[in-house]
Amino acid sequence: MLKREPTPGRKLFAALLVATGLIGSPFAGSQVAWAVERCTLSPYEHDASLKVLRCGESLVVRSSRDAKYEPLAPAGGETPTAIELDDGALLIEFHPSAQQREFQILTPLAIAAVRGTKWAVEVTAARTSTLVFDGAVSVANRRLRQSVVLTKGQGVDVTPSDTSVVRKQWGDARIQALLSRLGE
Repeated sequence: MLKREPTPGRKLFAALLVATGLIGSPFAGSQVAWAVERCTLSPYEHDASLKVLRCGESLVVRSSRDAKYEPLAPAGGETPTAIELDDGALLIEFHPSAQQREFQILTPLAIAAVRGTKWAVEVTAARTSTLVFDGAVSVANRRLRQSVVLTKGQGVDVTPSDTSVVRKQWGDARIQALLSRLGE
C-alpha cells in the first residue's frame, strides 16, 4: 500500500502540478498539454472539457469534468504508482511493465488496486464506486479492512456505514450513466 505521508518525489510532483496551475482545481482550467516526467495532461479528443493523463505506455486516465485528483509518485519515480481521488470519476487503463507491476486509486473510503486492467472509480461524499471493464481489481474498504476482487462487469459501492463489502453485477443504465460522465 502506498504511504500517504509526503515524500520528496510526491512533493516535487505536486509542486510541478501547482506551478502549472493543475492542482487547486479539478485540472479543468488547463487547455494545453503539459508534461511532468513521462506524463502528459491534454484535452480528451472527443470532448475538450475532459482531460486525459498519459504516462508512457502503461497508464491512461480520463477524468470527469468535476474530478479532483492528484497523481502520486515515489521519490525518483518517473510515473505515478497511485492516484488520490477526492471527488468525481476516473476511467483508468493500466498495463503493467517490468518497471511497474501495480497501480492503485486511493479514495477517502476505499482503495482500488490492480495489476493490469481497465476500470472506473467514482467518488462522492456518500460513497466510492468501482466498476471493472476488463481484468481484475481488488477493492478494499479502508474502515472495515475487507476487500473483494472484481472482474469484468462487476462493481462495488463503499459507504461509511457499510458492514461488509459486496460485489454486484452493474446494470446497463448505471454503467452508461458513469461512462457518460467520462465522455463515452
